[in-house]
Amino acid sequence: MRIGERAVANDLTPRTIRFCEQAGPLPAPPRTAGGYRDHPSRTGARPALIRDSRSAGLTLAEIRSILVPRDSGEAPCAYVTGLRRAVR
Repeated sequence: MRIGERAVANDLTPRTIRFCEQAGPLPAPPRTAGGYRDHPSRTGARPALIRDSRSAGLTLAEIRSILVPRDSGEAPCAYVTGLRRAVR
């Protein structure tokens, strides 16, 4: 899947996806033999989590800190609630 298709599927812009790949919240996709990024068609909930977290006022550093326990299988609910209170 090309970056534009992934962006549309996740209600993001291609620029946002590239930025999130460079900043760390999104892993870089594998590349094709021709060097193009080959975004998986099933991106999971990560792009939506990033979009919604940014809309809630969280920084990319805060989003990355949410993803650490989430990626290890823990629910970061209490941590996110604390962050949300701090943003208000």
